[in-house]
Amino acid sequence: MKTRTAFVIAVVSVLVLNCAVVAGEFYAYYTRLPYAIPLDQADYMKTEPDAESRAILEAMETAEDEDRLEEIDFDDLPEPVRTVARREYPNEPLIGVERVQEDDGVLYIVMFEVGGVEAGLELTPDGDIVDRWKDDEDEEGGGDRAGEGIAGKYADIVVNVADGRRLVFAGEFSYLPYWETENGDWLVEEIMPRQEDVACAYSYARIIENRPDAVLIHRRSIPDLDSPNGLTGEVHEYYRIHKDGRVTRRIKSGTDKLVDYQDPANETVQTLMLEPDGIEQLAFAPARLSKEKQAAVPGALVKSSLIDSPVAWWRFDEGLTDRRYERKDLTRESRSGIDCVVDGNITLWKKGVSGTALAFDGYHSAVRLPHEDTPKIGDELTLEAWVVLGAYPWNWAPLIHQSVMDVGPIERGVYDEHGRHIKRRPGRGHYLGIDGYGYPVFAVNGHEARGKTQLSTYRWTHIAATYGKGKMTLYVDGKSCATATANGAIDVPAVDLLIGLNNQPGRATDPVRSPICHMPVVYGIEGLIDEVKLYDKALSGALIEESYVRLQPDFASRHGPDLEPRTLPGETGMAQAFGATYRTLAYHPLWDNLWRPSDYADLVVKFDTIPASVVYWRGANGAAGWVTENNKWMEDQSCEVGGLHGCSEHMSDKECRHAHVRLIESTDARVVVHWRYASIDVDYLFPQLHFWADEYHTIYPDGTAVRKVRFRGGSAGWQDVQFFSQPGTHPLENIHLQALSLANLDGQVLHLTWKPPNQVPRNTLPDACIEQVNFRSDYKVFLIFQEGTRIGPWGTQEQSRHTNDPFAGPWNHWPTSQIPSDGRFAVSNDRLTHAAIAASDVHQHGNMAIYGFNKEDISALVPLARFWNRPPRLSDIQGGANQGYDQAQRAYVLNASRPRLSFTIRASERSPLVNPAFVVKNWEASQRAVVSINGQEVSGERECRQGIVRDTDGKRMLIVWVNRQSNEQVTIVISANTS
Repeated sequence: MKTRTAFVIAVVSVLVLNCAVVAGEFYAYYTRLPYAIPLDQADYMKTEPDAESRAILEAMETAEDEDRLEEIDFDDLPEPVRTVARREYPNEPLIGVERVQEDDGVLYIVMFEVGGVEAGLELTPDGDIVDRWKDDEDEEGGGDRAGEGIAGKYADIVVNVADGRRLVFAGEFSYLPYWETENGDWLVEEIMPRQEDVACAYSYARIIENRPDAVLIHRRSIPDLDSPNGLTGEVHEYYRIHKDGRVTRRIKSGTDKLVDYQDPANETVQTLMLEPDGIEQLAFAPARLSKEKQAAVPGALVKSSLIDSPVAWWRFDEGLTDRRYERKDLTRESRSGIDCVVDGNITLWKKGVSGTALAFDGYHSAVRLPHEDTPKIGDELTLEAWVVLGAYPWNWAPLIHQSVMDVGPIERGVYDEHGRHIKRRPGRGHYLGIDGYGYPVFAVNGHEARGKTQLSTYRWTHIAATYGKGKMTLYVDGKSCATATANGAIDVPAVDLLIGLNNQPGRATDPVRSPICHMPVVYGIEGLIDEVKLYDKALSGALIEESYVRLQPDFASRHGPDLEPRTLPGETGMAQAFGATYRTLAYHPLWDNLWRPSDYADLVVKFDTIPASVVYWRGANGAAGWVTENNKWMEDQSCEVGGLHGCSEHMSDKECRHAHVRLIESTDARVVVHWRYASIDVDYLFPQLHFWADEYHTIYPDGTAVRKVRFRGGSAGWQDVQFFSQPGTHPLENIHLQALSLANLDGQVLHLTWKPPNQVPRNTLPDACIEQVNFRSDYKVFLIFQEGTRIGPWGTQEQSRHTNDPFAGPWNHWPTSQIPSDGRFAVSNDRLTHAAIAASDVHQHGNMAIYGFNKEDISALVPLARFWNRPPRLSDIQGGANQGYDQAQRAYVLNASRPRLSFTIRASERSPLVNPAFVVKNWEASQRAVVSINGQEVSGERECRQGIVRDTDGKRMLIVWVNRQSNEQVTIVISANTS
């Protein structure tokens, strides 16, 4: 009896404790807590160049092409340049003028003193502004330098578990949460060892789910701050916090091999209980590897292909059978029986020309035979392989090689890492590969043969090469395509034989700027490789053709290889309900496999009235993609400043180490997205530690959104209309030559037409602040700026010589690419590209713009532009206080003091009312409100959309969006629903 009584007392005590824990409301919200970020302690954030970059800069100062920069007088500038320069800076003192001779034309740099600092313009001879800068800081500059202001208003997360008890994810502790009660506060135990990210350069936290009974928080960090890697070095933690104080914590750490990362058992699971006096661990299960076997994949019919006796032969048929975990990254060289390691993220088997083939990602994938195991080669050689190119390499990339050599020439002359024009060092050994334009190349002992047959992408092709008897010959599909004279013993260096990857870094072809902005990286073949053979003799042309015929695929297999197409993840089509969801979007396995993403890597906003979407995708560094119904993408620029290695901007963050998006609100009334990024260069160098941007995108059900940009480093241009072209398409398949339409608030319209090869139209429409991008789609993407903003079409500079469109670009150093380049002209339509058509000086006019989708003529946007620029006055408010019209939200903001608000909006033709939104702070009710206009209740959920969210102070906030247009005065009443 005594034992039973004790048990009952214990149960009652637990129940009482749990009741105490859950008393009060349970919810999570974003806020900004009062702490300073110690930037002065963030010595792991790079601000100074390394020795190699310093050497390049020093050498470039004396390089022979530096004389292309010439100082001139202002009066010697072309008249259009003088006119534009003085229009921009009419009264500021002139600092200097420079004339720059580029290979594709002349540019002029004009510098002024503005407020004690330098500001400048880069212009074409016609007066088009190519670039602008200003070296000052905004009004918060001092605070930003001290770390006070580099975090935005949604920096931190509070989970209110009960009255006076909350779990806090704060940047103060790199988002490691702490539990706070009336009895004290306790940090949650750190499971993964890490260096302290005091500046939150790599750390963030997001609310994934916010339900009445449970909240899910995602925390991301990069533990190794000395060698940060945003692809494989991330740690993701997921905290599911329940209303009773129980917390389930899952930890997933990045791994070198994707198979290990995807292993369901390879995550740490911890169960915690949030008690009044601390945190109790209830359970703990460490991560482990299940080491399951790797399943076989379907292959092609295995064919007999031997036409002689190779000394090395990689059949790549291991994919036909199940493989033990220990052999998942091995392939056997069949003549010697030696196991060769398959380097890279994952060993990915695909259907080959015979059996299976190996997939190569273009950056890491390689098959490696140690040099001590390579066959001895004398004065004859034959190499052959089958290949499917997913894209042309960035420059020379090998099918098979054992060499030490430069990996290809670079356009604009051949230059070394210091910018000097030199002869390329062909090097030693043998090398069979593909150049940056899709042509086969063969090099032996410094002698080269280059094929004249350009390979097609997404097609099986046989490449072979022979060396011996005074000649070297290249073959494509059994036919000779190039010969060269050469003889002598092959000087094979003592390096590993590699298939699919270079063994030293090189620069991509077709740079836009100098070599300091176009850095070297190791790259290789992106696609499939099969049936690689090496002979120690020069085979005859007849034998090469026979080898080709024996494995020649049928037409369907040749032109339909087992390599998925690369398609932008636009998520087109109409949704059942308006809102945003976290997703992990798929683009292409070879690119997707580079990453160790969270379960919520990307964000998609869908609409229930239009078949378009807004996609925040890590392939574009989290920038908003405005996607039409047929998957045409418009992307915009970000806060761009100058850096050592070129432009410092979101595009440079190839691994998304810093850039990320967070969903702040998602209700039927609107979606609010926070996009944060650092303005760093392609070597991850910070021009200043406080160069961070917070952007807030407020998106409404009618497909319109306001983008508000907050840059922590002064004035930075961020607006430049750019559009994507899917792999396999060129710009003119995605956009009309009449690429842009403009309008002003008076309703005047101007259509702008580009003309090949490089004729760019001028904006002659006075006060144009509306532009529409004329995609080859039903829905067009539009932008609306504040009055006074100047829209400047451009394209005469930075045009690729390989394409026949008149737009700026196209370039393919971004998105998705991993080359550390500030600019690379597209050489084909093999890769995803972007091109630009117009930029504005919106950073001088409020740092905000409206984006959206329009199926009508551009003139239909004039009322919306008037409403946003000239919002009608709100008056006669009762039941609360008017806090004004907030352009950044495109909403009237009110503070409720009673459960019934009423007010009048004095709309007119000059200041119309167009689909207005109302943000009501301190709203007490938790259910849908009753909204009436001029005494008539607005019925229909699509006519009056509502949502209740938590403000940054944790209080309820009502959001109302009304599908209504009016040029006349209206009276609106918003009442709490008491039924």
